[in-house]
Amino acid sequence: MEEADPLEVEDDDEWPPRAIRVGAIRDRAERHFEREEFFAAASALAEAFDLAEPAEREELLGLHHLAAAGYRHQTGEPERAARQLAHGRRRLAAFTDHAAQVRAVERLLAS
Repeated sequence: MEEADPLEVEDDDEWPPRAIRVGAIRDRAERHFEREEFFAAASALAEAFDLAEPAEREELLGLHHLAAAGYRHQTGEPERAARQLAHGRRRLAAFTDHAAQVRAVERLLAS
């Protein structure tokens, strides 16, 4: 009988589970969005890129573009902000849960 190596971790044994970690990152990014901390939101979302399933990736990338748009606006780069917003809108078109975040960034860029 072969014994399992106690130092070898199976993907099923990850703790906390991948889905929980991605959800926590998404929640943290949402709080940053609410406080208009766009650089922090983008950094948090970037942590999830390697963890995300392909179906989740498009949503996370869209949110990352929104955060980049807000950050570029805050740093006085309106053209770059507008491009990032366009990318975010395109990627998030199928994710109606984020319509309020898209509108909030649109309002910010219009100000």
